[in-house]
Amino acid sequence: MRARLDAALGGYVHAVVEDRWPRTRAGNPSYGATESHLQDAFRALQTYDPHGQAEQVFYEQAVGHLDDIASQGRARLTMARRELPPLLQALAFGGALVLIPLTFLYGLRKLRVQVLCVASVAGLVGFSLLLVFVLDRPFSGDLSVSPAPYREGALAQYWNH
Repeated sequence: MRARLDAALGGYVHAVVEDRWPRTRAGNPSYGATESHLQDAFRALQTYDPHGQAEQVFYEQAVGHLDDIASQGRARLTMARRELPPLLQALAFGGALVLIPLTFLYGLRKLRVQVLCVASVAGLVGFSLLLVFVLDRPFSGDLSVSPAPYREGALAQYWNH
């Protein structure tokens, strides 16, 4: 049972890093890449028959942790598919279109200072919009969350062989 569970979890970790993460980064998130490995892990745990109180507690914790893994995977996919609501997109772009021209209304005596102020506001708005889009899709694009934690710590054992 231990070898089956270890093989299923190793397959899951590899599937997350080598299949699911690249698909999600490309904007095509899919649960199918890891589903069979999680089902194998649940099947392996279902065949286990705990003997004694200590093994029963361990078994319940193992099932709970595996359920947490599945839940967190679904949450990552939900976050990857989620988009900024259209109303907020309109507010962000509309605010930029209104704010930047308004800075021209402040009549400063020196044109160079006024251009500097307008450029500063435009830069701030531009970086704010960039931040909105990067945070809107945390798992896709070049500025995305890395799968590196799946290769470190306790999971490093699945990459050493």
